[in-house]
Amino acid sequence: MLLITSGRFQTTVLSAVVALACSASALADTLIEKMMLNNVTVFIRGAELFNSGKVSLPAGESEVIFTNIATGLNEQSLMVKADNGVVVQSSGIRRDFLSENVSPEVESLKKQIEAEVREQSKLNVQREVIQAQLAVLESNRALGSEKEGTSVEQVSQMLQLVNGKMNELLMSDIDLREKMTEVEKNINKLNNQLAEAQQKSAQAVNQVVVKFYAPKAASSNIKLSYVINAAGWVPTYDVRVDSITEPVKLGYKANVFQNSGINWDKVNLTLSTGNPSEGAQAPRLSPWYVDLYRQPIMLSKNARDKEYESAPMAMPAPAPVMELREDMAMEAGYRAADEGKTRVSKPLSDYVVTDVGGVNTRFSIALPYNIAADGKGHSVLIKQVDVQGDYRYVVVPKLEPDAFLQVQLKDWEKLNLLPGKSNIFFEGSFVGQGYIDIRNVKETLDLSLGRDKKIVVTRENEKQITGKAEFFGNSVSQQYTYTLDIKNTRKEPVKLVVQDQVPVSKDASVTVEGLKYDGATFDKNTGEVQWSLDLTPNELRKLGLSYTVKYPKDQQVIGL
Repeated sequence: MLLITSGRFQTTVLSAVVALACSASALADTLIEKMMLNNVTVFIRGAELFNSGKVSLPAGESEVIFTNIATGLNEQSLMVKADNGVVVQSSGIRRDFLSENVSPEVESLKKQIEAEVREQSKLNVQREVIQAQLAVLESNRALGSEKEGTSVEQVSQMLQLVNGKMNELLMSDIDLREKMTEVEKNINKLNNQLAEAQQKSAQAVNQVVVKFYAPKAASSNIKLSYVINAAGWVPTYDVRVDSITEPVKLGYKANVFQNSGINWDKVNLTLSTGNPSEGAQAPRLSPWYVDLYRQPIMLSKNARDKEYESAPMAMPAPAPVMELREDMAMEAGYRAADEGKTRVSKPLSDYVVTDVGGVNTRFSIALPYNIAADGKGHSVLIKQVDVQGDYRYVVVPKLEPDAFLQVQLKDWEKLNLLPGKSNIFFEGSFVGQGYIDIRNVKETLDLSLGRDKKIVVTRENEKQITGKAEFFGNSVSQQYTYTLDIKNTRKEPVKLVVQDQVPVSKDASVTVEGLKYDGATFDKNTGEVQWSLDLTPNELRKLGLSYTVKYPKDQQVIGL
């Protein structure tokens, strides 16, 4: 029995008890509500999450803790709304380091380890049974050899039976030990992988703490939204061509990824081509000064000492002040004005243009999607359209004899495409990957659909003419002649663009003359020669290209 005689100590204990009681009472009065994630707007980098919930509040002030909040959220983007006359007094973020935030990868690894441990326990039990059976057989063998009245033949038969059974059990025990060794290796590997996965996903669980004021007891629907950085989407395309007489079937897809700490279960997705992380403030130019370089004057030691002695005592220079940009100043002003008050800010969705013809394009997905918080890409089909285009083949026989099928898409601006990889399918077969790049497109968007071996092209060098250097005075002339054979072995007519080139001189003493290119177009700036052909089925066309390079005989030409 403890007797407390000090009045001061009694007062201290009483104060502590009262404080604990008040703390427990305050904790009991705090409501905890799990928010439901309904809609997600995914940007090229980042995402905005829209949550809903319902709380029953007494009259007066109340504090509510909202759970199921993503990690890594941008606190400046947090917005809380309430209805039915309830006022949001303040809101903030609290990190709960005690709650476990388990990623799907960690859960999967734990289940695998549990299965291996169960298998290990089963193998241990089987080994114990074998050891017990071996002990019984050993005792029976000793007893049988010592038993009186037993013939030698009976003893021999019994020992043979016992030894055979023991050999079978010992072999089974060897197999079990090998299996246990393998299971032990698997458990060690899984534990190492689990430790790495837990380290990656070791994030505190976020909670949003909100103080409400209700004039009277009421139920209120809560809307809560915020922005995270650990999410985004990457555009990809499926380009399918069943025949060069049919439109292109273009599948516009998105690989959506997120690592927010919570799974997106049955959410309505909206994909936006915007990227809030890039910022919305336009850059500003500062004056660009130029000056003449002045060689520093070197003083003698006496002159330096004299100048130092006559110089006034230098005062400490003020700390450099970083130029405050307009957007930083606005953010700082909002932060100061909002301290202790309700944060009034618009969700980023209000700054995203919903019109297809605006700055950004938004794709609202009608079907609910499940996106796990594993950081992996989840394919989401945006749309699939038939696009009209002109088909043609392009071949550069100087570099490669294969002809490549291209489609020149018209009105590509209406498709709202982004640069991204494309999977090419031609006549029902996968032919490879390409890349859709809209940054350098002019009139048509040209998509490459892969090689077509049915367009046969050869380029031969006429050796009888090419390579013969002829001397005329102080110059040398060298002629080059090529023959191109083009054959269409397809069953339908095709359009074919054949590209070749002649050298372009960078020196006035080296000239390229005597060009012959059989009806092709010629660009003198680039030296490109191009034929545009319409070939009927099984048609063979012969093309010729020749030119002469003239240069001083005492000089050597490079690049030929």
